[in-house]
Order: sequence, then structure tokens, then C-alpha cells
Amino acid sequence: MDSFVRAYFELAFKAAFIEKRADEFQDFFSSIMEKRHPQDFIRTRPWGSSGDRKNDGYLRSERTLFQVYGPSAVREAITVRKIEEDFLGALPHWRQYFDKWVFVHNSHPKDGLSPGIVAKLLELGKQHSEIVVLPWGFEELRQKSFELTEVNLASLLGAVPSRSDLQAVSFDELELVLRHIESNYVPLPDETRAVPPGKIEANGLSEAVRTLLMAGMRASHRVAEFIGKYHDPILGVRVAHAFRSQYQKLRDQSLLPDDIFSELQLFAGGRQPNPPQRQAAALTVLAYLFETCDIFERPREGVEA
Repeated sequence: MDSFVRAYFELAFKAAFIEKRADEFQDFFSSIMEKRHPQDFIRTRPWGSSGDRKNDGYLRSERTLFQVYGPSAVREAITVRKIEEDFLGALPHWRQYFDKWVFVHNSHPKDGLSPGIVAKLLELGKQHSEIVVLPWGFEELRQKSFELTEVNLASLLGAVPSRSDLQAVSFDELELVLRHIESNYVPLPDETRAVPPGKIEANGLSEAVRTLLMAGMRASHRVAEFIGKYHDPILGVRVAHAFRSQYQKLRDQSLLPDDIFSELQLFAGGRQPNPPQRQAAALTVLAYLFETCDIFERPREGVEA
């Protein structure tokens, strides 16, 4: 897997993990496990009046039972109660089949689990020493995902635009992306200035984001060319302002820089799965707006990058 493909999948996985909630998160987990352990992992779902009997998936070769929890917000008291109910509720139905019980959660990677949740997991492991009790979160699912082939990763996270897609971005694809962005136009003061050196470092963006931006910048001149020739002379202004407004909303939520970048990718390309050519156009527009300083912050003058 080359550096561009890896960078694209890394950010696509993180965006999917953060965005998916409830049944979507459980489906995401089950899809990862089915692709990684075909004919071994068993996906389960509630069935009639019996429900799921506290089983959200089972890995036969490792005698592991999974319980998946993906709320909109992880609250300690509610989560502690659910862990206990799910663990104890699974014992009458599945105890003879599992030696490991895994609590799969969607807590944001920068947050982790609260002390009360960790204490409950440790308590259950101590009370039932014959069973290994573990939490799985972002990093465990990320590692499972990157054990997959590129073909399976693409089926999980969407197709990756190739370097040739980026170099051959068409005006038709650019128009679709720019019109999508323009639909979110909110007037802001014009702050467009030339991109300064060290902007990636100053914003704390990762190597994965750097790789994607550098790839997008190879064709970003096509965006300027399209805007310059387009029949609507203020399209570029509305697009820049819409993007800047979205960036400021995300920044004000105190998101991590890479999370902001991922959200801006979705803002540009749309949240539904799109073909590689559309993703290439979205990344090219994103790189263009980064270069023109419509998104992310300029380094402070006099500060070394």
C-alpha cells in the first residue's frame, strides 16, 4: 500500500469511526470483522421477542463474544449500567461458548474511557476470572481494518482516487464539487492571501494529511483555471466563503486538526459514497482552498514552523 492510499484510508477510517452511531456503528464493526475473519465471525442482530440475547457478534476461533455500544455521547453512569447488564445477561445464553468478552465502544480516540467505565470492566474481569474482559475502541478497530486487503478496505471505506484521477480532474467534476460547496454560502470578509511556508506544521496536521494535500496541490491550478473561466464571476468568492465558514464552525468545536480536515473532505465531496473521480475533485478543491488560505490558520509571523 503506497503512502497516498494509506493516508487516504487512515483519514477515511477515522471519519467513519467518529461519525457512525448506534446501528450504523454496529454494522461498521460487523463489516470489519466479517471481512477480516470470513467464515469465522458471526454477525448477529435482534430477532423477534428474544432480541439478541446480549450478543452483537461472535468469533468462533477465539471463543470471543462481542457487545457493541455506539451512543451519540458516552455517559459514564449509563455506560457502566449497560456493561454490567450486557455481560451478566450474556452468561445464561452463551457462557459455554466464550472465554473472552469484548466491549466495543465508539468513544472518540482523543477521549478514551472514563475511570468509572474502566473500573467496571476490571471489576467484572476480577469477579469472573475465567473470562477475559476487554474494551475495544478506535485503535483496536483501526488495527483490524488495516489487516484487510486494499480491495476490502475500499469496500469498507470507499474507493480511493488514483494519482491519475487527481492529475486528470475534469471541469465537470469540479463544477459538481464547487456547486455543492457554494450551496452552503454565507458571506464573510474576504481573507484570501498567498499560502505561507510552514502552514501544515503550524496547524498540527499529520503526515497523512500532508500526503493528501500535496497530492491535491498537483492539480489545484485546475480549480483556479475553472473559476477564472466560469460564467459566474463570483462563484469562487462564494465557494471560498462557504468553506471558510464551515472551517470556523469546526474549529470552534475544538476538534483535532486532522478531524477538521476529514470533516472538510466530507463537506466538499458529500457524505454519500462517491466515485473516485468525485473524491479526486473534492481533494483538489480542498488543496486549492488550503493554498489560498481560506481554511486553516496562517503561521504567526516571526515563529519558526
